[in-house]
Amino acid sequence: MSVVPLTVRDAAARGDDNDDQSQRETASVTWARGLPGRMGPWVQAARPIAHPMIFLPLLIGQLFAFDRHQQFSLTFFLYALLFGLLYQAYLLYLNDYADEAVDRTNDHYFLSGGSRVLPDGKLQAKHLLAGARVVLVILAALGAWLAIGAERPWFLIGLGLAVVLCWAYNAKPLQLSYRGHGEVLQGLGCGVLLPLIGFYLQQGSLQAFPWLALAPLYLLFHAGNIVTALPDYASDKVGGKHTVPVRIGEQRARKAALLLLLMAYGLVVAVNLALPPVALAIIVVPSLLILVGIVLSGLIIRADSANFGACKRFVSWVSLSQAWVLLAWVGVLLLGGAL
Repeated sequence: MSVVPLTVRDAAARGDDNDDQSQRETASVTWARGLPGRMGPWVQAARPIAHPMIFLPLLIGQLFAFDRHQQFSLTFFLYALLFGLLYQAYLLYLNDYADEAVDRTNDHYFLSGGSRVLPDGKLQAKHLLAGARVVLVILAALGAWLAIGAERPWFLIGLGLAVVLCWAYNAKPLQLSYRGHGEVLQGLGCGVLLPLIGFYLQQGSLQAFPWLALAPLYLLFHAGNIVTALPDYASDKVGGKHTVPVRIGEQRARKAALLLLLMAYGLVVAVNLALPPVALAIIVVPSLLILVGIVLSGLIIRADSANFGACKRFVSWVSLSQAWVLLAWVGVLLLGGAL
């Protein structure tokens, strides 16, 4: 076997090849290590803290199906979870895009006021809009799979309605979050449509759906929209966003939210009269006590956004009251369906 001598030019070329390979490997490692940083703003824009607003109504719809039919599919639970995560990203990306100008003037925000990725320069508006469109394509693909592969054809109708509600809330010409009555859309989307979707995914039909339960769920999420708009009062007013606090004033909005929640809790009892009294007390009494505490503390009078500490306490306690009712209702349905 002959040995071919390695020339200086050959050695240099091989060295260049090794350098190129090393640079490519270094770039690949750098990109992989930087991936969490690149994804961070997109996760922030999806606001994981807001996921219960989407997940809980989907879950309660599934548990209605479990309670009525004593069947629960982990597969369809995961499909509902995936849908909820994608829909939340789509909804909130569009919301940040639509609210960019108002959010840039908002120095007081709490559980609302956008994700801050645009005011902080972490993403550009055009990229966020493109991201929303990509998520919409993924949602459409999921809908097609569920309709055909998972034999849930009516899911496409539910998905279409969810997208229409999101569009009507955020986009012109309707843009009801600005023109007024965005709280109605949130009540319809989270309190009505998502429970129906959750039930349908589990059961494959709406047979035996507890229709009356939609009344308190609607009121819970309608009131929730009013409450989370309270810290944004000043920027919303300047930006021409006609939320309930802007339309009727902050104090009246707080009183309206508490009145709606009292009605919701009463309806929760009315639609669950078949439950043992102890179960009803567990669902409703702690939330009622929280509302009573808010009134007695004077927060309902003095929690204007100008008094931001009091405003945050009001929003936090009211949100806790809402969350307790939903979580306790979920727990009772879960136990009732399992027993």
